[in-house]
Amino acid sequence: MMNIKTMLSSLAVVGALALTACEDLFENGSLKPDGSNPSITINNPANNQVVAATQGLRVNITAVDKDAFKEIGFLVEGGAGEAPLVRFQKATDNRVLEFDTLVSLTGVAPGTYTLSINATDKRTNVTQKQVSFTVK
Repeated sequence: MMNIKTMLSSLAVVGALALTACEDLFENGSLKPDGSNPSITINNPANNQVVAATQGLRVNITAVDKDAFKEIGFLVEGGAGEAPLVRFQKATDNRVLEFDTLVSLTGVAPGTYTLSINATDKRTNVTQKQVSFTVK
């Protein structure tokens, strides 16, 4: 009976070492930036799109990364010195993120604004995309 317990314990240790070795083999055990930046596609709004304040701003993005995301940041801001209209972070552990929402523009002054999307993956690789839009 003692030999079976010893053998099972040995198998558990060997299994744990094998799993650790596989992780090291594929990831080098490192989460340092590897140059493979996330991909961001801003599906909406289109660059230089005109938006009616009464209809709001539809924000639709697709983000893809081979290492999974740490977070995605969203920022809508106007001219220099103005406070951001929208700023939030979305923490996620996915490799593909589809995000679609409607941002209220009630009370927003007519003018040109910028939507910036920042994506950071688990290895701290960062990508930023921006589009400008006009509120009328």
